[in-house]
Parts: sequence; C-alpha cells; structure tokens
Amino acid sequence: MGTVSYAMTQRAATEFVSRLSRSHGLALQRFLLRMLGRKDLAEDVAQDAYLKIFRLSRPDEVTCPQALLFDVATKLALTRLRRARAEAAVTTVADAEVVDEVADTAARPDQRIAAEQAMQQLARIVGELKPNLRQVFVMRYVKQMPRQEIAEQLNISIGALEQRLTRALAQCRARMSALGLEWLGLD
Repeated sequence: MGTVSYAMTQRAATEFVSRLSRSHGLALQRFLLRMLGRKDLAEDVAQDAYLKIFRLSRPDEVTCPQALLFDVATKLALTRLRRARAEAAVTTVADAEVVDEVADTAARPDQRIAAEQAMQQLARIVGELKPNLRQVFVMRYVKQMPRQEIAEQLNISIGALEQRLTRALAQCRARMSALGLEWLGLD
C-alpha cells in the first residue's frame, strides 16, 4: 500500500508543478530576470524552485500556489545573490592581497598602508554597488575579462555593458573621492 500511496503523491506533485509552470512560468522568469540580471541564472533558479516544490510540497495542502512558487524562487534567488556577493568580495580581497604583494616590493611602509586602506575601501564600495554594476565591475576589473565576453555571458549589448561599467566606475570614483582617497585609475 505504501508504494501506491507514494506513486499517487509523486503524480500529484508532478501535476502540481506542471500546472504552476504553465500558469506562472513566464511571470516567474521575468521576475527572476529583473532580480538576478541574467537569463541563465533566472532559468536555473526557476528550475530549482520547481524542483524544491516538487520535493517538499503536498499539493492538497497548498492554499496559494503562486505565492508559494514566488516565495521559494525569491529565497533561492537571494541565496544566489548572497553567494555571488561573497564570491565577489573574496575575489576583491584576493586582488587586494595581490596589490599588497606588489606594494611590498617597491613601496615605503606609509605608502603600503595607504594602498591597503584604499583597497579595503574600494572592496567595500564595490560590495555596496547594485548587483548588476558590481557584477560587471568584478568581471572587467577583477577577473579582467574582455568586454565582448562579458556582454555575451550577461546576454547584453556592448553599449549596455559600457553604460554599466561607466556607472560603476563613476560611483566608485565619487565614493573614493568623498572619503578623501585617490582614485586607482581603472578607467
């Protein structure tokens, strides 16, 4: 009797997720694309949400399927954004350590301290950028990816990429200047 019950539950879950996908799939994709800024990430998160609902739900107990879908997807997207932010911070810190190593060979102690402080402030400032601006900043200036490759990965035009880079640099430059720190010249 247990396997029949399990099969019925699996079938009900499959039908439930299928209905959710048909009814709300496009709206969910648009929502996640706005939230994450990348179509591939939006698709991945949507699939993860459907899978999680399939595994965890009892369709007969769900009173508002759309709310459940968007809630699960939002939480998964926020987890992805936090993970990306942490990776960007680690990359920026690692880049700052490389700058420290270079500074160690040629700079005086006071110059090393100033450079370290400037890099720490820049890492904090970059971490506070909007996700789409932070993403292009890290890809271009930390990972040193070519503009064309970035545009292709993000599925945006070169013009849109240039606008994001310009905004990211302008915001970083303004924040550094407001703190009385010299701009590092990433233009």
